[in-house]
Amino acid sequence: MHRVFAALLLCTMTFGNVACSRMEQLRREESLRESLNMLRSQIRQFTLDHGRPPASLSELVSSGYLKRETWRAEKSQAGWYLEVRSGSDATSSNGTK
Repeated sequence: MHRVFAALLLCTMTFGNVACSRMEQLRREESLRESLNMLRSQIRQFTLDHGRPPASLSELVSSGYLKRETWRAEKSQAGWYLEVRSGSDATSSNGTK
């Protein structure tokens, strides 16, 4: 009887840890999405203020639009905007980088 209880307790703890890890990952991803939306908003504001997109994230930092540079930026193929991506190399739960 003790073995059955111990096995049930171990399974409960294991599944609980997996669920907690998954919830934490989802919270971090949501925070990352919110930060990305804020960053894109700052790029739009810079573009409106200066009549052109920023040349780099460093320009956003030096102009006071961002506190620090934690993102990767690439010019669009047409050069009309600055594309921003997370600095992380990890893959999200929905399969995106």
